[in-house]
Amino acid sequence: EKGSFIWPGFGENSRVLKWVCERLGRNPTGHSVMTPIGQVPTIDSIDISGLEDEFNVSSMSRLLTVDPKEWLAEISGVREYYKQFGKRLPAALVEELDSLEKRLGSVDVVPTNNQALISWVQEMRDMCKPAHVRWATGTDEEYAELCELMVKGGTFIRLNEKKRPNSFLCRSDPADVARVEKQTFICTTDKDDAGPTNNWADPVEMKKKLIGLFKGCMEGRTMYVIPFCMGPLNSPYSKFGVEITDSAYVVVNMKIMCRIGTKVLRLIDEKTPFLKCLHSVGKPVAPGAKDVPWPCNPDNRWIVHFPEEPSVWSFGSGYGGNALLGKKCYALRIASTMARKEGWLAEHCLILGLTSPEGKEYYIVAAFPSACGKTNLAMLVPSVPGWKVRCVGDDIAWMHVGEDGRLYAINPESGFFGVAPGTSNKSNLSAMQTLEKNSIFTNVALTPDGDVWWEGMTKTAPEGLIDWTGQPWTPDCGRKAAHPNARYTTPASQCPVIDPKWENPKGVPICAILFGGRRPNLVPLVTEAFSWKHGVFMGSIIGSQLTAAAEGTVGAVRRDPFAMLPFCGYNMADYFGHWVNFREKLGYLAPKIFYTNWFQADAEGRFIWPGFGENSRVLKWVCERVDGTGKARPTPLGYLPTVDALDTDGIDTTPAEMAHLLSVDTEGWLKEIPEVCKYYHQFGERLPEILLHNLDELEGRLRGSATTVALTQSGALLSWVESMKEFLAPDAVHWCNGSDAEYSFFCDKLVQQGTFVRLAAAKHPNSFVAQSNPNDAVWHSKEVFVCSKNQEEVGPLNNWEDPNKMKEKIASLFEASMKGRTMYVVPFCLGPIDCKLSKVGIQITDSLYAVLGLRSTTRMGSQVLHVLAKDQPFVQCVHSVGVPLASGQCDVPWPCDPQKRIMAQFNDTAELWSYGSMYAANSVMSKSCFALRLGS
Repeated sequence: EKGSFIWPGFGENSRVLKWVCERLGRNPTGHSVMTPIGQVPTIDSIDISGLEDEFNVSSMSRLLTVDPKEWLAEISGVREYYKQFGKRLPAALVEELDSLEKRLGSVDVVPTNNQALISWVQEMRDMCKPAHVRWATGTDEEYAELCELMVKGGTFIRLNEKKRPNSFLCRSDPADVARVEKQTFICTTDKDDAGPTNNWADPVEMKKKLIGLFKGCMEGRTMYVIPFCMGPLNSPYSKFGVEITDSAYVVVNMKIMCRIGTKVLRLIDEKTPFLKCLHSVGKPVAPGAKDVPWPCNPDNRWIVHFPEEPSVWSFGSGYGGNALLGKKCYALRIASTMARKEGWLAEHCLILGLTSPEGKEYYIVAAFPSACGKTNLAMLVPSVPGWKVRCVGDDIAWMHVGEDGRLYAINPESGFFGVAPGTSNKSNLSAMQTLEKNSIFTNVALTPDGDVWWEGMTKTAPEGLIDWTGQPWTPDCGRKAAHPNARYTTPASQCPVIDPKWENPKGVPICAILFGGRRPNLVPLVTEAFSWKHGVFMGSIIGSQLTAAAEGTVGAVRRDPFAMLPFCGYNMADYFGHWVNFREKLGYLAPKIFYTNWFQADAEGRFIWPGFGENSRVLKWVCERVDGTGKARPTPLGYLPTVDALDTDGIDTTPAEMAHLLSVDTEGWLKEIPEVCKYYHQFGERLPEILLHNLDELEGRLRGSATTVALTQSGALLSWVESMKEFLAPDAVHWCNGSDAEYSFFCDKLVQQGTFVRLAAAKHPNSFVAQSNPNDAVWHSKEVFVCSKNQEEVGPLNNWEDPNKMKEKIASLFEASMKGRTMYVVPFCLGPIDCKLSKVGIQITDSLYAVLGLRSTTRMGSQVLHVLAKDQPFVQCVHSVGVPLASGQCDVPWPCDPQKRIMAQFNDTAELWSYGSMYAANSVMSKSCFALRLGS
């Protein structure tokens, strides 16, 4: 476009000469693709390694693309050139020119050497019997040609060029307006592999049925062959497919929604797997008959997936979700089965990027059912000053574990296929700006001046509307001007808040996962999971009101786990298990999991939370929790924000309303549990036991039977803590979460107890002086023992004791030593949490001073438990001040037992025990005890 040469030339031309040499001989090794003008290199056959970053696969694709229209224009010039030679011009040259013109003008030309692909296309052609076959090139010229074809056929209405440049309105058949979940099938050899939430059919019987339907179904129509790529062309995580369809509507929508055409076809060689997708509207055109604007066969619709092949067959519907087979059919249903086999995740998630005022970037994925604010959140305009939001994708995320152990996500799509009603400058300004040009609108209303309108776009409707069925519309006619599931298709690249990294081939690093639904009550505004597995449990029980995007009663509540109920291509119980086990693939920076609900309503049905841009306030808290700075309180459901944790400056929500949004409806949740049990029951033995365990724990917490919230699923840790509880006999157990709120609470408690004196806030904010017992002010090396079976291993510089004898001594000292006190369980990490060289320990102590010492000097709390794998070893540290309290006895500011002070290190079992001292080096066992003595 700027007039610069695309190919670098000079010495780089040797790369082309190398391919030329590879094409020589009887058995050429250089790969090529057959085109109307001759054999052209495949993209991967010319070595472009080492060229400048600006030169990539897309550049190469452009250089190797054959544009038939440009060549046809060239031919007329060649004919004029040939005229000057008169009769002396060899006839063979004219014949070759005529042959070239014929090849360029033929819609049946096969532009690939991939024999597997050619054979499949020919097989489908023989079955469907189209009048013509056309391989989609994906060019803008082709798009314009097909759109004009549909304008002439009555399928498209060209919108006002000044108001909506290069945009069109389309009206579907009123019987073909949404996904048909009842006619969507997963065909596997074993019915249980499809699971109870999918419609199943025997693959052999279903294939017979479909072949009967597809025979001759494209008579009188053009068969379009669409090579497509889900994901950036240069991403190792992208997947290929080829859709055969008899719908020009599908071709133009696929061009917007994914990468299609010649540039993709060049990447699909004999060794490249691709998904075979076959689609027909199911309405052949008899000779001489006139076609209808929206052909479909609503009484005979079938959307069928064969994950074991894999392939997708769709018949009878032209609606996007049923006909654009790269979207839900491939990117979710088939991809979810691929992801399970290959060790990644294919999810119904938006991807967004946030940037704090300090410039720190966060990337979040969020799984919401359709029409639950997913697109609005993806393109959010934040109301919190200084924060920026950028959109990576609005609907689907493919997530893989990167080399650094973090979760990375790509958007496999290149466009937005969003619900139009409710979209406005207020709800989603970025979407409205994206839709200003180059867009397709399906089933919305038409204004007298050639623009579009739908409910929610403006407060009042324009006069003189034509509704989505083509009838004149007035506000009092009793009909919707736009169908509730009316859609827009628009390029993602036009989005004003598209993230600069949205096509990064490696994806973007995910730090948080949000699950959510549309519930008028019960579910708080935002909840953080205690752990990964607890988060999976939360995702598995999502309930949401039914929307217009799916069949059924609008407003009814159904379980929609992970927002994947209509889109999981295999047994949902196995899907839960894949999520549970996926944690093992992740490193220390596994994303935190949250559960959100923007839709709580008051008694009059009014939404309490303002939503839209104000949701950025919740996202800000999520980012703060990722950083470990956000305030939260443990509840039976998980961590909820404290009353002052969310930034509510500038919104009208009252303190009472905020309290309601962040409250736990105990009775409501206790009623919900039997419903979850009933839902889980359908999965039988395939349901992961950990989900039932989480459900039991939730009920216990709700009923108040749990004295503490255990924030881990590590059986070894839970067993050890339970044994220490019985041995030390504390009155209560507290699992430390390491939050700022917890730190402040403990400091206040020590001030009240007399252990701490708060310093002047103006000189030393949030700081304290601790006054110890005069007899407990230093570290006593004479009371430190290293216990090993072999005394020589301990050496002459350490105090040695036989392990068995020391264990007997410890048992006598520690038994019931915490009576009358609280036993604090403190997970801590020595070294950065995301470092493989770091070590994890768990300290049990009855000293708040020790807890705060660990908080200040290590990474501690739930952030450590969050990364502690099921079987990961940890160092066991037990500390007691050695002063049990009798019933009603008042504590002293600095409890200790200097006469019985002892510290023991067991090298063989990686244990540390400290008794009788509260002095830092003796009670904060992560320091000298672990980091040096045991660490060495």
